[in-house]
Amino acid sequence: MTHFRTTLRLGVAGLAALYALASPAQEGMTRSPVDGLGIAWSVAGEGPVTVVLVHGWQCDRGYWREQVAYLADQYRVLLVDLPGHGASEGGRTHWSMAAFGEDLAAVVGETVTGPVVLVGHSMGGPVILEAAPRIDGLIGLVAVDTFRDALSPPPDEAALAAAMAPVEADYAGVVRAFIESMFVETTPPGLREEIITAMMAGDRDAGLGMMRGYARMDHASAFARLEVPVVVLNSGYRPTPEQGLRALHPLLVVEEIEGAGHFPMLEIPGRFNAHLDRILIRLVEGHVAGQSHGAAPGGVREQK
Repeated sequence: MTHFRTTLRLGVAGLAALYALASPAQEGMTRSPVDGLGIAWSVAGEGPVTVVLVHGWQCDRGYWREQVAYLADQYRVLLVDLPGHGASEGGRTHWSMAAFGEDLAAVVGETVTGPVVLVGHSMGGPVILEAAPRIDGLIGLVAVDTFRDALSPPPDEAALAAAMAPVEADYAGVVRAFIESMFVETTPPGLREEIITAMMAGDRDAGLGMMRGYARMDHASAFARLEVPVVVLNSGYRPTPEQGLRALHPLLVVEEIEGAGHFPMLEIPGRFNAHLDRILIRLVEGHVAGQSHGAAPGGVREQK
Protein backbone atom coordinates (compact mmCIF):
# COMPACT_ATOMS: atom_id res chain seq x y z
CA MET A 1 0.00 0.00 0.00
CA THR A 2 2.15 2.85 -1.23
CA HIS A 3 2.44 6.10 -3.11
CA PHE A 4 0.11 8.64 -1.59
CA ARG A 5 -0.03 12.07 -3.10
CA THR A 6 2.33 14.69 -1.72
CA THR A 7 -0.53 17.15 -1.49
CA LEU A 8 -2.56 15.02 0.90
CA ARG A 9 0.52 14.32 3.01
CA LEU A 10 0.98 18.06 3.40
CA GLY A 11 -2.67 18.49 4.30
CA VAL A 12 -2.60 15.69 6.87
CA ALA A 13 0.66 17.01 8.33
CA GLY A 14 -1.08 20.34 8.81
CA LEU A 15 -3.94 18.65 10.60
CA ALA A 16 -1.56 16.75 12.87
CA ALA A 17 -0.28 20.08 14.14
CA LEU A 18 -3.81 21.23 14.85
CA TYR A 19 -5.04 18.19 16.78
CA ALA A 20 -3.57 16.07 19.57
CA LEU A 21 -4.45 12.45 18.84
CA ALA A 22 -5.44 9.85 21.39
CA SER A 23 -3.77 6.43 21.42
CA PRO A 24 -6.76 4.07 21.44
CA ALA A 25 -6.85 0.34 21.92
CA GLN A 26 -7.14 -1.73 18.75
CA GLU A 27 -10.50 -3.18 19.75
CA GLY A 28 -13.03 -2.69 22.46
CA MET A 29 -16.63 -2.59 23.63
CA THR A 30 -18.63 0.56 24.39
CA ARG A 31 -21.90 0.52 26.31
CA SER A 32 -24.87 1.98 24.48
CA PRO A 33 -26.27 5.16 26.03
CA VAL A 34 -29.69 3.97 24.85
CA ASP A 35 -30.00 0.65 26.69
CA GLY A 36 -26.56 -0.46 27.84
CA LEU A 37 -25.96 -2.98 25.05
CA GLY A 38 -22.31 -3.69 24.28
CA ILE A 39 -21.12 -2.16 20.99
CA ALA A 40 -18.05 -3.86 19.52
CA TRP A 41 -15.51 -1.82 17.59
CA SER A 42 -12.00 -2.10 16.21
CA VAL A 43 -9.32 0.30 15.00
CA ALA A 44 -6.73 -0.02 12.24
CA GLY A 45 -4.03 2.41 11.16
CA GLU A 46 -2.96 5.76 12.52
CA GLY A 47 -3.46 9.31 11.34
CA PRO A 48 -4.91 12.66 12.32
CA VAL A 49 -8.18 11.95 10.48
CA THR A 50 -10.43 9.10 11.62
CA VAL A 51 -12.64 7.40 9.02
CA VAL A 52 -15.56 5.62 10.68
CA LEU A 53 -17.06 2.75 8.65
CA VAL A 54 -20.67 1.84 9.41
CA HIS A 55 -22.38 -1.22 7.91
CA GLY A 56 -25.97 -1.73 6.84
CA TRP A 57 -29.00 -3.83 7.80
CA GLN A 58 -28.13 -7.38 8.92
CA CYS A 59 -24.47 -6.84 8.03
CA ASP A 60 -21.38 -6.17 10.15
CA ARG A 61 -17.98 -4.48 10.04
CA GLY A 62 -16.61 -7.38 7.97
CA TYR A 63 -18.37 -5.91 4.94
CA TRP A 64 -15.59 -3.28 4.91
CA ARG A 65 -12.80 -5.88 4.79
CA GLU A 66 -11.58 -4.69 1.38
CA GLN A 67 -11.21 -1.10 2.60
CA VAL A 68 -9.40 -1.46 5.91
CA ALA A 69 -5.79 -1.95 4.78
CA TYR A 70 -6.17 0.57 1.97
CA LEU A 71 -7.50 3.32 4.21
CA ALA A 72 -5.29 2.46 7.17
CA ASP A 73 -2.26 3.37 5.05
CA GLN A 74 -3.13 7.01 5.67
CA TYR A 75 -6.10 7.30 8.02
CA ARG A 76 -7.11 5.98 11.40
CA VAL A 77 -9.99 3.59 10.61
CA LEU A 78 -12.71 2.85 13.16
CA LEU A 79 -15.12 0.00 12.41
CA VAL A 80 -18.28 -0.52 14.43
CA ASP A 81 -20.74 -3.38 14.79
CA LEU A 82 -24.09 -1.75 15.49
CA PRO A 83 -26.17 -3.40 18.26
CA GLY A 84 -27.71 -6.63 17.02
CA HIS A 85 -24.92 -7.17 14.49
CA GLY A 86 -21.56 -8.92 14.46
CA ALA A 87 -19.91 -9.09 17.87
CA SER A 88 -22.20 -6.50 19.45
CA GLU A 89 -25.02 -7.39 21.80
CA GLY A 90 -28.65 -7.65 20.68
CA GLY A 91 -32.03 -7.77 22.33
CA ARG A 92 -33.06 -4.17 21.81
CA THR A 93 -36.76 -3.33 21.98
CA HIS A 94 -36.95 -0.32 19.66
CA TRP A 95 -34.60 -0.42 16.67
CA SER A 96 -34.68 3.22 15.57
CA MET A 97 -32.09 4.97 13.41
CA ALA A 98 -31.87 7.66 16.11
CA ALA A 99 -30.89 5.02 18.68
CA PHE A 100 -28.20 3.70 16.33
CA GLY A 101 -27.02 7.28 15.88
CA GLU A 102 -26.63 7.65 19.64
CA ASP A 103 -24.76 4.33 19.75
CA LEU A 104 -22.34 5.41 17.04
CA ALA A 105 -21.76 8.82 18.58
CA ALA A 106 -20.95 7.15 21.91
CA VAL A 107 -18.29 4.96 20.31
CA VAL A 108 -16.77 7.90 18.42
CA GLY A 109 -16.82 10.08 21.52
CA GLU A 110 -15.04 7.40 23.53
CA THR A 111 -12.39 6.48 20.96
CA VAL A 112 -11.69 9.47 18.71
CA THR A 113 -9.97 12.82 19.09
CA GLY A 114 -9.71 15.12 16.07
CA PRO A 115 -11.34 15.29 12.65
CA VAL A 116 -13.86 12.58 11.75
CA VAL A 117 -15.47 11.42 8.50
CA LEU A 118 -18.45 9.06 8.82
CA VAL A 119 -18.97 6.53 6.04
CA GLY A 120 -22.26 4.62 6.10
CA HIS A 121 -23.49 1.91 3.74
CA SER A 122 -27.21 1.32 3.10
CA MET A 123 -28.98 1.61 6.49
CA GLY A 124 -25.68 3.01 7.72
CA GLY A 125 -26.50 6.17 5.76
CA PRO A 126 -29.43 7.12 7.99
CA VAL A 127 -27.40 6.04 11.02
CA ILE A 128 -24.52 8.43 10.28
CA LEU A 129 -27.04 11.15 9.50
CA GLU A 130 -28.57 10.72 12.95
CA ALA A 131 -25.15 10.53 14.61
CA ALA A 132 -23.73 13.63 12.91
CA PRO A 133 -25.04 16.37 15.27
CA ARG A 134 -23.67 14.45 18.26
CA ILE A 135 -20.07 14.17 17.02
CA ASP A 136 -17.36 16.73 17.69
CA GLY A 137 -14.80 17.26 14.95
CA LEU A 138 -17.02 15.99 12.16
CA ILE A 139 -15.85 17.20 8.75
CA GLY A 140 -18.12 15.26 6.40
CA LEU A 141 -20.31 12.26 5.62
CA VAL A 142 -20.04 9.69 2.86
CA ALA A 143 -23.24 7.71 2.25
CA VAL A 144 -22.79 4.56 0.16
CA ASP A 145 -25.69 3.24 -1.94
CA THR A 146 -28.41 4.78 0.17
CA PHE A 147 -30.86 7.71 0.46
CA ARG A 148 -32.79 6.73 -2.68
CA ASP A 149 -36.04 6.91 -0.70
CA ALA A 150 -35.02 9.81 1.55
CA LEU A 151 -37.58 12.13 -0.04
CA SER A 152 -40.52 10.02 1.13
CA PRO A 153 -42.06 11.13 4.43
CA PRO A 154 -42.50 8.51 7.16
CA PRO A 155 -45.73 6.50 6.77
CA ASP A 156 -48.42 6.59 9.39
CA GLU A 157 -48.59 3.56 11.67
CA ALA A 158 -51.51 1.97 9.81
CA ALA A 159 -49.68 2.16 6.49
CA LEU A 160 -46.51 0.83 8.09
CA ALA A 161 -48.38 -2.09 9.64
CA ALA A 162 -49.89 -2.94 6.25
CA ALA A 163 -46.50 -2.78 4.56
CA MET A 164 -44.90 -4.99 7.21
CA ALA A 165 -47.65 -7.62 7.24
CA PRO A 166 -46.28 -9.70 4.33
CA VAL A 167 -42.75 -9.50 5.75
CA GLU A 168 -43.96 -10.77 9.11
CA ALA A 169 -45.91 -13.56 7.40
CA ASP A 170 -42.94 -14.79 5.34
CA TYR A 171 -39.81 -13.17 6.69
CA ALA A 172 -37.37 -15.60 5.09
CA GLY A 173 -38.98 -15.49 1.65
CA VAL A 174 -39.38 -11.73 1.52
CA VAL A 175 -35.91 -11.04 2.87
CA ARG A 176 -34.26 -13.44 0.42
CA ALA A 177 -36.03 -11.77 -2.51
CA PHE A 178 -35.08 -8.36 -1.12
CA ILE A 179 -31.41 -9.28 -0.87
CA GLU A 180 -31.33 -10.91 -4.30
CA SER A 181 -32.70 -7.71 -5.84
CA MET A 182 -29.55 -5.89 -4.67
CA PHE A 183 -27.20 -7.66 -7.08
CA VAL A 184 -26.35 -7.10 -10.72
CA GLU A 185 -25.27 -9.49 -13.42
CA THR A 186 -21.59 -8.85 -12.73
CA THR A 187 -21.80 -9.53 -8.99
CA PRO A 188 -19.48 -12.52 -8.37
CA PRO A 189 -21.63 -15.62 -7.64
CA GLY A 190 -19.58 -16.59 -4.60
CA LEU A 191 -19.95 -13.14 -3.10
CA ARG A 192 -23.66 -13.17 -3.85
CA GLU A 193 -24.16 -16.41 -1.95
CA GLU A 194 -21.95 -15.27 0.93
CA ILE A 195 -24.01 -12.11 1.41
CA ILE A 196 -27.36 -13.88 1.12
CA THR A 197 -26.36 -16.53 3.64
CA ALA A 198 -24.92 -14.04 6.13
CA MET A 199 -27.81 -11.60 5.99
CA MET A 200 -30.43 -14.36 6.17
CA ALA A 201 -28.78 -15.57 9.38
CA GLY A 202 -29.55 -12.29 11.13
CA ASP A 203 -32.06 -12.23 13.97
CA ARG A 204 -35.64 -12.05 12.69
CA ASP A 205 -37.01 -9.80 15.43
CA ALA A 206 -34.12 -7.38 15.05
CA GLY A 207 -34.56 -7.42 11.28
CA LEU A 208 -38.23 -6.55 11.53
CA GLY A 209 -37.53 -3.90 14.16
CA MET A 210 -34.89 -2.25 12.02
CA MET A 211 -37.22 -2.23 9.00
CA ARG A 212 -39.80 -0.38 11.07
CA GLY A 213 -37.18 1.97 12.48
CA TYR A 214 -35.85 2.75 9.02
CA ALA A 215 -39.36 3.42 7.68
CA ARG A 216 -40.14 5.77 10.56
CA MET A 217 -37.05 7.94 10.00
CA ASP A 218 -37.67 11.55 9.00
CA HIS A 219 -34.78 12.17 6.60
CA ALA A 220 -35.76 15.77 5.94
CA SER A 221 -35.47 16.71 9.61
CA ALA A 222 -32.16 14.89 9.94
CA PHE A 223 -30.71 16.66 6.90
CA ALA A 224 -31.91 19.99 8.32
CA ARG A 225 -29.71 19.39 11.38
CA LEU A 226 -26.64 18.59 9.27
CA GLU A 227 -23.93 21.26 9.03
CA VAL A 228 -21.17 19.44 7.11
CA PRO A 229 -20.75 18.30 3.49
CA VAL A 230 -22.21 14.95 2.47
CA VAL A 231 -21.29 12.89 -0.56
CA VAL A 232 -23.77 10.25 -1.69
CA LEU A 233 -21.79 7.56 -3.51
CA ASN A 234 -24.35 5.30 -5.14
CA SER A 235 -24.08 2.44 -7.58
CA GLY A 236 -25.56 3.23 -10.97
CA TYR A 237 -27.88 0.23 -11.13
CA ARG A 238 -30.75 2.31 -9.71
CA PRO A 239 -31.51 6.03 -10.02
CA THR A 240 -30.83 8.50 -7.22
CA PRO A 241 -33.05 11.61 -6.73
CA GLU A 242 -30.11 14.02 -6.85
CA GLN A 243 -32.07 17.27 -7.19
CA GLY A 244 -34.39 16.38 -4.35
CA LEU A 245 -31.52 15.42 -2.08
CA ARG A 246 -29.71 18.68 -2.85
CA ALA A 247 -32.86 20.53 -1.89
CA LEU A 248 -32.69 18.84 1.51
CA HIS A 249 -29.05 19.80 2.05
CA PRO A 250 -27.15 22.37 -0.03
CA LEU A 251 -23.76 20.86 0.84
CA LEU A 252 -24.71 17.51 -0.74
CA VAL A 253 -23.36 16.01 -3.94
CA VAL A 254 -24.26 12.74 -5.62
CA GLU A 255 -21.64 10.63 -7.37
CA GLU A 256 -22.19 7.33 -9.15
CA ILE A 257 -19.98 4.30 -9.52
CA GLU A 258 -20.80 1.82 -12.27
CA GLY A 259 -20.44 -1.94 -12.52
CA ALA A 260 -21.79 -2.91 -9.11
CA GLY A 261 -24.98 -3.52 -7.23
CA HIS A 262 -25.72 -2.64 -3.62
CA PHE A 263 -22.31 -3.67 -2.25
CA PRO A 264 -19.74 -1.80 -4.36
CA MET A 265 -17.13 -1.97 -1.60
CA LEU A 266 -17.08 -5.75 -2.03
CA GLU A 267 -18.08 -6.12 -5.69
CA ILE A 268 -15.53 -3.70 -7.17
CA PRO A 269 -13.22 -2.92 -4.24
CA GLY A 270 -10.33 -1.45 -6.24
CA ARG A 271 -12.43 1.14 -8.05
CA PHE A 272 -14.52 1.78 -4.98
CA ASN A 273 -11.45 2.41 -2.84
CA ALA A 274 -10.03 4.86 -5.37
CA HIS A 275 -13.35 6.71 -5.57
CA LEU A 276 -13.73 6.84 -1.80
CA ASP A 277 -10.15 8.04 -1.51
CA ARG A 278 -10.83 10.98 -3.80
CA ILE A 279 -13.88 11.91 -1.73
CA LEU A 280 -11.93 11.74 1.52
CA ILE A 281 -9.17 13.90 0.06
CA ARG A 282 -11.70 16.58 -0.88
CA LEU A 283 -13.27 16.52 2.57
CA VAL A 284 -9.89 16.73 4.29
CA GLU A 285 -8.71 19.51 1.99
CA GLY A 286 -11.90 21.45 2.62
CA HIS A 287 -11.32 21.15 6.34
CA VAL A 288 -7.66 22.11 6.03
CA ALA A 289 -8.68 25.12 3.95
CA GLY A 290 -11.11 26.15 6.65
CA GLN A 291 -8.39 25.85 9.29
CA SER A 292 -5.51 27.45 7.41
CA HIS A 293 -7.30 29.58 4.76
CA GLY A 294 -5.58 27.81 1.90
CA ALA A 295 -6.65 24.58 0.17
CA ALA A 296 -4.23 22.13 -1.43
CA PRO A 297 -4.80 20.65 -4.89
CA GLY A 298 -6.40 17.23 -5.14
CA GLY A 299 -5.23 13.88 -6.36
CA VAL A 300 -5.57 10.13 -5.90
CA ARG A 301 -3.12 7.47 -4.88
CA GLU A 302 -2.07 4.70 -7.20
CA GLN A 303 -3.66 1.26 -6.92
CA LYS A 304 -1.47 -1.67 -6.01
